[in-house]
Amino acid sequence: MMITTVFKKADISNLKNTYRVAVVLDVLRATTTITTALKNGCREVIPVADVDEARKLGDDPNVLLCGERSAVKLPGFNLGNSPLEFNCDTVSGKTVVLTTTNGTGAIKMAAKKSGTVVIGSLLNSKAVAKKLLQFNGDILLVCSGTRGNFSMEDTLAAGFIVKEFLSLKGIKNYSGQEITKQRSNVSDVYAAETPIDNNIENNIVLNDSSVAAYRISLFYNDNTLDALYDSLHGQKLAQLGMRHDLTYCSKLNTCNLVPIYKDGIITATT
Repeated sequence: MMITTVFKKADISNLKNTYRVAVVLDVLRATTTITTALKNGCREVIPVADVDEARKLGDDPNVLLCGERSAVKLPGFNLGNSPLEFNCDTVSGKTVVLTTTNGTGAIKMAAKKSGTVVIGSLLNSKAVAKKLLQFNGDILLVCSGTRGNFSMEDTLAAGFIVKEFLSLKGIKNYSGQEITKQRSNVSDVYAAETPIDNNIENNIVLNDSSVAAYRISLFYNDNTLDALYDSLHGQKLAQLGMRHDLTYCSKLNTCNLVPIYKDGIITATT
């Protein structure tokens, strides 16, 4: 099994393989907001990359038109992209149409490379890892990124998912040296010259980006809010007066819900 992480959504187009399942991460804030909306009783979320397309879908009285560009709520929309706006009173029983700068586009792109798309965040990283156990095949972790670049917060969430997944597989400490010892006699080559041996119990191969994400999660550990403030996008949100969003988005494993994207719609699973 290969776990591949990409640090920005544009990297999806460079992937040659297809994946059994992809996890899309936009911690600040789209995937956190989607998870929160569904947790609070939202019927479904329709992610839309284009603002004009979103407006066309927003005519229905049972639809909440939501979204942002450059972290600012779009004119005429019901809600922006702050998860704190998506409370029970506002979203229960509603369909949310959501368009954001990075996350919603990443979801659409990931769907072209995988059979199933899972929505991940810090809020549900452990639940996502458990869900991944149901899939027998390679896993793609998509960090949406910020303005086409690496983002600390998305990579952190990817790292926590890798960490939790390895733990569930009985691997408490991923060590490249130990893996190399186990595979020293293997002649087969798998994906980017990474050796694989199907006789090794719980054989899991991480690409270098997945290892880096895993190590970042170990570095920050429970200090997730520090990581969000270390990120450039986190600093921008703080400057825009959205410090409460950072606090909320940094919460680790507070939600057991796992949103799944299928046929253009995101719904909740557990």
